[in-house]
Amino acid sequence: MPGWIWIPLVIFMLAMLIGGAVYAIRHAMAASRSIGRVSDDLNRHMPQPPAAGRSQATDRTEGPAFALPLSQSTERYSQAHALVLQRKEQRRRNHGRTWRRWKQFNK
Repeated sequence: MPGWIWIPLVIFMLAMLIGGAVYAIRHAMAASRSIGRVSDDLNRHMPQPPAAGRSQATDRTEGPAFALPLSQSTERYSQAHALVLQRKEQRRRNHGRTWRRWKQFNK
């Protein structure tokens, strides 16, 4: 291979390296702006910490179940289970109503 062919090959290689670096930098900048927008949206929707000097009052009825007395945890569970049963009953009633309406649809 003649010696002069190496000059265009090296120039082509350097152009590809520089082009690839520019491409990667541009996409990294676009990704950082996109992540910044997502971060701003999340911060807007997340609760803010209390201001300095103000203590955050903790309510003993809220929080994780393992941190509450057993009687409160069982009460919370029974209330939640009652709501689940109500939703299941409502769904069953809606299902029956829909089937009755469909049964009469073509008459």
